[in-house]
Amino acid sequence: MLKIDRIDSNKGASRIVKYNGIAYFTGHSARPGFKSLKEQTAAVLARYDELFAQHGLKKENIIVMNAYLADIKMINEFNEVYEAWIDGVYAPAGVAVEAKPMGENNLLELQFNVAYDESEEA
Repeated sequence: MLKIDRIDSNKGASRIVKYNGIAYFTGHSARPGFKSLKEQTAAVLARYDELFAQHGLKKENIIVMNAYLADIKMINEFNEVYEAWIDGVYAPAGVAVEAKPMGENNLLELQFNVAYDESEEA
């Protein structure tokens, strides 16, 4: 029997789905009040830091990063903050594309897939 853990679920989606040693996150955007793409990127990454800590995940185990930018011409602003956060040592596979993020005034939606050791789970 498959063991699939769905965390923080609502009718249409789960914040995280854990299966076979991979945690699949839904996309996250910044809360209202952050105006620039740099501010929004920093806010979303800080939220991921919280979620990783809460769920025993590690930044160095990120496998895939997907960034959805309202304007792909702003990629350098995103990269400046993201590359400092990821520290280049643990660079995952990833893609950045132009797409309309969910929520009014959001310039970014960010999603990760993260490996974890199932034997370390309680």
